[in-house]
Amino acid sequence: MVETKGKCLLVLGCGYLGRILVGEAIARGMRVKAVSRNLDTLAEVEEMGAEVFAGLVDEDGWHGFAGGDVDFVVNCVSSAGGGLAGYRQSYVEGNRSLCKWAEEVGFAGRAIYTSSVSVYGDAGGAWVDEGTAPPPANERGALMRESEDVFLQGMKGVAATVLRLAGLYGPGRHLMLDRLKLGEAELPGWGDYYLNLVRIEDAVSAVWSCLEAEVAVSGVFTVVDDEPALKQDIAAWIAGTLGNPVPRYTGEADGSGRGSRRLGETGRPANRRISNSAFCEAAGWRPRFASFREGFGDLLGEG
Repeated sequence: MVETKGKCLLVLGCGYLGRILVGEAIARGMRVKAVSRNLDTLAEVEEMGAEVFAGLVDEDGWHGFAGGDVDFVVNCVSSAGGGLAGYRQSYVEGNRSLCKWAEEVGFAGRAIYTSSVSVYGDAGGAWVDEGTAPPPANERGALMRESEDVFLQGMKGVAATVLRLAGLYGPGRHLMLDRLKLGEAELPGWGDYYLNLVRIEDAVSAVWSCLEAEVAVSGVFTVVDDEPALKQDIAAWIAGTLGNPVPRYTGEADGSGRGSRRLGETGRPANRRISNSAFCEAAGWRPRFASFREGFGDLLGEG
């Protein structure tokens, strides 16, 4: 295992995953530099002990702040908003800026970019992996693939890893559970497609498994739990556990603005079960929350 204590970690983006990562890194005795546009989260991680810079990752203003004494970098930035333009700004142009900094300072450490399983197209519910999945069928997925290419091409000669994260949920972030608690008899959307999920703690542990691996884990990998499940089956289990009626899905898109539908996507979501085998083998990683049952079990009581 590579020793991280006393080393410097640069974190780009301090959202749901980034804030937890910063806190754990400081607890492990690392020096942490954090870049984010969100002043509230920056104040939070600064209080933890991180050095902070307020700015956009796709701009170059943070390059001087980061400097050249960084041992590890994790780009876990979220979208800047504004639909697809925000995706390009944060993910594609953000990685261009990261790679420009890396070249300027001669970065030679380990770099991780947290992408998304939105890069996997529809497979009719079949199992897929990094090498067999169909290409994305929408612009959002295509932009994520482009951002991965920018990262990997710009980080050549460096131990670079793309982690395609499944849908994140956990303490403080469980929209599906919140909606099911209302006990509604009918919900928008479709229930007969597979959800690929990973609990936030497992996503963070996946990052650590790459940072600390004795042999560098380079390449593109999926981070997902062991048991993708139909959305309607997850909903039925949660509703039953809560003592609420099992909802029926309307088969029509959600017009409320929730989720990816806000990017103008229409029709059914991609239906595929994504395997975590490649990452488990390469990094020796296993999810602590193996399925939605373990993952949602301790969240049922959250207000």
